[in-house]
Amino acid sequence: MVEFGEQLRRAREAKGMTQQSLAEQLYVTRQSVSRWECGDRYPDLLTTTKISQILEVSLDDLLSGKEMEKVVERNPVVENKVANNIMIVLYSVVVLSMIIPLLNALLTHQAIIDTNMPGYDTYVIIHAATIILQFFSFTFGLVNAIKGTLSPKRMGAVIGAHFTANFISGVESIIRAFPAGTILWDLSHGNVLHISIMFTILILPGLTGASAVFFYFIRKKNTIVWPVLITLASCLGILISMLSSVNILNNYSEHFSMNNTLSIVLAIALYGLIIYQTFTLLIKRKKAKETVAKA
Repeated sequence: MVEFGEQLRRAREAKGMTQQSLAEQLYVTRQSVSRWECGDRYPDLLTTTKISQILEVSLDDLLSGKEMEKVVERNPVVENKVANNIMIVLYSVVVLSMIIPLLNALLTHQAIIDTNMPGYDTYVIIHAATIILQFFSFTFGLVNAIKGTLSPKRMGAVIGAHFTANFISGVESIIRAFPAGTILWDLSHGNVLHISIMFTILILPGLTGASAVFFYFIRKKNTIVWPVLITLASCLGILISMLSSVNILNNYSEHFSMNNTLSIVLAIALYGLIIYQTFTLLIKRKKAKETVAKA
């Protein structure tokens, strides 16, 4: 079977066009056409359709069914330049916002060791570990977004790490809230609702989100249940962020209000981006299937 790049080169040469002339009609760079013909990258489906029209060949001649899937799975999920620039800015803000908390966690850890504060040593270590996990994952996402290589698998690694970090933090919070033996005591005294609410708020969103991201972005499971679960986990993440900030404002002085307002805005923007990325991939995979069916 002849690969897309070779088919594109043959069709272009048969039409008597250079890479530059084709690039000009597609409003892309000559280097982009060269990468397509070398097999390093694939154009998106809209561009592929334009190529077939310009070169007067069918989509079926250019792309096989398997290559249609490669177009989606190897290309960046977000190919719109405006949306990609917004994603780059948001990832940059997230990365920068984690530097101070990370330094604070490391400094607090040393202070706890010096003062022998019981119980908090493990908390600070886990807290620092989750920040480090998210810092490196979003840095990875930022670099790939800038390079235009944030494919579904790479995007899944970034989003999955975020939900996983939330899950780890939630488990640690549950352990602190219910020390050994207290869960059985609470259950025996009818506090099932309290435990259920704590579990739902602290653990379920991270666990659900990480699992759904793994199956949807990385394992390529295209059933609608996974995007729905990712969306629900994201909405819960926004709700939890808002409730947490409101709780802090109710218990501390007003000078915390600006910081917490920014935290809420960042959480809404981040989870909103996750939902956008999820359904952008869903639409692209659906269009790829439809294109294969029509070919």
